[in-house]
Amino acid sequence: MEFDFPAFKKRFEHEQQMQGDLAQLVHGEIRRAEEVKAGLSEETGHAPEFVSEAINRIDTYVFQLQELAKQVNPLELDLDQQTNLKDHRVRDRIADRLERLKEQGEANASTEDPMLLRGPEEE
Repeated sequence: MEFDFPAFKKRFEHEQQMQGDLAQLVHGEIRRAEEVKAGLSEETGHAPEFVSEAINRIDTYVFQLQELAKQVNPLELDLDQQTNLKDHRVRDRIADRLERLKEQGEANASTEDPMLLRGPEEE
């Protein structure tokens, strides 16, 4: 798994044109990323800096996927994903933090995706 959001977004747009199951596509990608994260979390005793960086990258990727999921009918997503999307205050704080990290050149999120740069007033 590469955690390449621009590549996933292309797959998403292709599936959208083909009228595929977008909720399942996003949900499946989130679940796979979370499974990789869970596996890495067990390895914190080995190369803790690498594991920490990898987990941060996965969290950023999952956040981007969740933002993309807002384009999908939320009722098609699992309950935990629906609940997560409703927590706007926390999501806005995460987006603000990612924006500041990008400005400092420290974020590992793709700078190609404007969805991370939206402010609360644009939602």
